[in-house]
Amino acid sequence: MKFVNQSGVMLVWLNVIIFSLSVTCITHAALVEEETIEVLYLFDEGEGEVAVDSSLNGRDGAILGAQYAEGVFGTCLLYDGQDDNLIVTGYTGVGGVDPRTTLFWFKANGTRDHSWVKWGPNTSGAKYYIRAHVTGQACFLRIEVNGGQNYGNDDVCDGEWHHLAVVFPEGADSVQDHDLYVDGKLQEKIGNDKEMNTNVEAQEINIGARLTGHTFLLGFLDELAIFSAALDVDQINAIRENGLQGTVSVEPQDKLATSWARIKKY
Repeated sequence: MKFVNQSGVMLVWLNVIIFSLSVTCITHAALVEEETIEVLYLFDEGEGEVAVDSSLNGRDGAILGAQYAEGVFGTCLLYDGQDDNLIVTGYTGVGGVDPRTTLFWFKANGTRDHSWVKWGPNTSGAKYYIRAHVTGQACFLRIEVNGGQNYGNDDVCDGEWHHLAVVFPEGADSVQDHDLYVDGKLQEKIGNDKEMNTNVEAQEINIGARLTGHTFLLGFLDELAIFSAALDVDQINAIRENGLQGTVSVEPQDKLATSWARIKKY
């Protein structure tokens, strides 16, 4: 009789554990709405000239010169600072004043105004340009729209991996409305304000290519995604801690066993 009671208790606890895990998985998968993912690059191919888009949109990127290296999760892209680029073929970004989030991991090979992500023409208020802002030997996360800018105050060019996120919230209309995060920390808003109206007719998204007067990206880039939604700090930190594949509902590329063995390296 005692054995039967113990077995019943064990069965109840087993059901509780299974239910808890199921709820956790459902909650985890729902952290970011899948339809808001515009592009998502894990950079875990390890070879070749195509960055596979793990979003529903299939917007694979053309890798121009960048090489694969060890990243934060799996492999990443290493840019030489001279002419390397990644073009999101056929996609021109989030336009107007629609909400958006761009996030990625970065490790610098020196201080410079690294060009990270840009789209739109280089005209007043119409371009959308995420790059580094240089002050002395430090550089900071910056978003600019030609005529206005917004940059933070934590150095991201110190030779360490940093997670960077640029969020443009619902109802915003100017560059100073952006929230910038470095390693999950909200940055100060420094710079001159400017109304923005991002043009998505003129240019495909470039990742790493310089804008006139600036410099190409020099360093390591990993786990980049663009969302047509303003992620909050909890979502950003969950992605930072667990990786895009561990947070957003995406399949491992080609179901490779190595994709499941991705380990955080920062």
